[in-house]
Amino acid sequence: MKKKLLAVGVAATLGALSGVSNAAITVAQNGVGHINILPYYSVQSGNTTLISIANTDEVNGKAVKVRFRGAQFSDDVFDFQVFLSPADVWTAAVTLDGTVARLATSDKSCTLPTSVNQQFVTARLLDANKAQGTREGYVEIINMGDIVSTANGGSAAQGALFTATKHVNGVAPCTSSVLVGTGVEPNDLTASLSAPTSGLTSFATIINVASSKAFTIPGTALVQSSAVPVRYARQANLTTGTASFPLIAFDAATTADSVFNTATGNVRMYEFDLPDLSTPYGTANVTAQLAELQGILAKGSVVTEYATADNILAATDVVLSQPTRRYYYTWTDTPAAGTDPLRTLATVAGATGPYASLAAATNSVVVGAPTVYDREERTVVDQSSIVISPNPQGSATWTLIGEVSVVSINNGSAPSGALKANITAQDYTFAYDDGLVRLSTTSANGPLPVIGFTAVNVFNSSVGASGTNYGQVLPLKW
Repeated sequence: MKKKLLAVGVAATLGALSGVSNAAITVAQNGVGHINILPYYSVQSGNTTLISIANTDEVNGKAVKVRFRGAQFSDDVFDFQVFLSPADVWTAAVTLDGTVARLATSDKSCTLPTSVNQQFVTARLLDANKAQGTREGYVEIINMGDIVSTANGGSAAQGALFTATKHVNGVAPCTSSVLVGTGVEPNDLTASLSAPTSGLTSFATIINVASSKAFTIPGTALVQSSAVPVRYARQANLTTGTASFPLIAFDAATTADSVFNTATGNVRMYEFDLPDLSTPYGTANVTAQLAELQGILAKGSVVTEYATADNILAATDVVLSQPTRRYYYTWTDTPAAGTDPLRTLATVAGATGPYASLAAATNSVVVGAPTVYDREERTVVDQSSIVISPNPQGSATWTLIGEVSVVSINNGSAPSGALKANITAQDYTFAYDDGLVRLSTTSANGPLPVIGFTAVNVFNSSVGASGTNYGQVLPLKW
């Protein structure tokens, strides 16, 4: 499968470079789609992340998979299902609880499990990553299927789910017999859903009260132009199957995540692991799905302004989230089954496609050098004056670390300046305090699939007795 992924990745890259795309999946310019990806969340250094997911469909509900993935290897650290009724909005806050992120919500929309107010889960993180691994990452939001009333052509089963999840006087009934069932096995809601359609939009706000700053980030919305099948998978950790409910197997119809492939990984796949971004969404198989995602998200470079002047205590962080990088890994079994009976852990051994040059030891990929200008068009001629610090001798090597790479400009060391990122942050030191920079997002094997934003923080000392911070978000350009 990996050789196929490599070939498809190259083909997708060539398509992206030529400007020609036949992909059924596209990036929605209006911010509304079948799938949303929030490029970053953080609970570092006093940050709280507020999440909002809205269903703009005023007729049909949506059965939505929400999955938080860690910044290092995009390991699943928290996932659940939300059932949005028409024109419904679901909100939650992610905070730090001890060393682990925690989600809290008072929203009345239905979820599976019935309560999602709990700590994130570290079972899929290596021991060395458990302390920090849930504190930063990105969020997948996937419409698994529409919830249609009988009045709008839904079947009896679809109508029952619509009634069970439709708000009445501000509260959804969340009828347990419909959502969960009464038997040993949880209900399979496939027959209760119709093919997913567009309608999801989302944003995250990273707020730091102590520093009086906030950064609001819209989700990247993906829309599917062709008919898509129902993709429901139960929010269940079933370990045995039955004739009625066979366990989902690792294959070309489910996921390209090779950690679940018994030939390359040692992680048992549960139903809650599906769907993911590689699960076919109107495409023939996972290979075609990844090719489409690679084609629409690949960027050779991104352009952004930056500000780091000391007189206003300015700080700039550029978030470069790579939500498909996980699917180009090969994996190696970490602990033996005897020491990890649940088979939850694995580590990256290499990669293919646009990430074939990924260095597993440092979890990084080499990209090209940045091009930097100050505000008066002057540019750096001697590239040795631009370094990944601390490195007084200069550097000819530039890298992106992790799945969510944070490039902090002129900050010196981690944590980063504006967002206080720590897990995958690194500093790029430039000769100018302020200006324009083109950051390479091209590896030795072609453009990388990247989404993200730039966070800029400045300090105004003339406000009040102690001054105040201002946070702003700049969209990436390319």
